[in-house]
This record gives sequence, structure tokens and C-alpha cells, in this order.
Amino acid sequence: MSAFDYVWIWRHRTVGPPYPVSAPVKVAWFGDGVDRAGRRCRVLAAGSRNSVLIEFEDGYRVVTSRRGLRRAG
Repeated sequence: MSAFDYVWIWRHRTVGPPYPVSAPVKVAWFGDGVDRAGRRCRVLAAGSRNSVLIEFEDGYRVVTSRRGLRRAG
């Protein structure tokens, strides 16, 4: 396996109802509720439509968009 050469940069996403009944809510990007912005990760596999399987240093794996990644420098 390769080293953790990437950094996850997306912090949160905004969700809300399709109509303005209440204010939108900001939630963590991944379903486990942990904010992983700024954490190192590695790409395990690349798929179609700009999707990648990434693994964080804590072992959490997720399929997501490549746009959320930056090279660690």
C-alpha cells in the first residue's frame, strides 16, 4: 500500500428541506459524523465518474469524489 499522500479538504455539507420551512443545517460530510477535514488519506482505487475509494489514517474507508482531495505537501 502507498503512504497517505492526500488530504481531505471538504469540511461539511448543507442539508435542508427542498422548500424553505426551516433553516438549512450543516452536517459532517460522511455519515459517521466525524469531521475529517485536514486529515491525511490514501487512494485505494479509482472508479468512473471521478469517484475514488479512500482510506484515512484511522482505517475509515469511503467512496467519494476526487474533488475533495488535495496532495499533501
